[in-house]
Amino acid sequence: MKCPRCAHYLVRFHLKNVQIDECKNCKGTWFDRDELRKAKDSTDKDLRWLDFDVFDLKNKTSKENTVKCPRCTSEMSTLKYMDSKVKIDRCNSCYGIWLDDEEFKKIISYLDNLVIKKDSSEYLKYTVEELREILSGPKDLVSEIKDFLTVVNLLQKRIQAQHPKIAEIAMTFTRAWPIR
Repeated sequence: MKCPRCAHYLVRFHLKNVQIDECKNCKGTWFDRDELRKAKDSTDKDLRWLDFDVFDLKNKTSKENTVKCPRCTSEMSTLKYMDSKVKIDRCNSCYGIWLDDEEFKKIISYLDNLVIKKDSSEYLKYTVEELREILSGPKDLVSEIKDFLTVVNLLQKRIQAQHPKIAEIAMTFTRAWPIR
């Protein structure tokens, strides 16, 4: 495949145990279907529950600076990754994603900041949402359970940080609980 930005050949390499393609000239990266999510999930386990479906039709795209897909040569569209400033290119034909140099790192940084900014009440809400996804019969039960456990862990950490007295009481109760 050739780079959609500078037409150099893409080279395969592993990013966090996910095989992707990179342009050695402009440092852009190509993610085949679902590889961006897999790379994000394996970069930081605390981010795995933050899902953003770039192919959801609700996400607004634009035709600015369109490039051709390196996989199937269809014209790609541009959209923002969640509410970040990162603009990514997606192919609606083969479901691949093109990220320019450093955009993957910017996405991870954006998601890290989201995790840090949320308070315990938000994590409690997300815990309930993740439990609801498990009970409603998700497509991938194992993945949903992992997401749920991740959010529970983040809720616990946030409570410890925001409400140390409550965390101390909970730990005392846990230690005294007779069933292990």
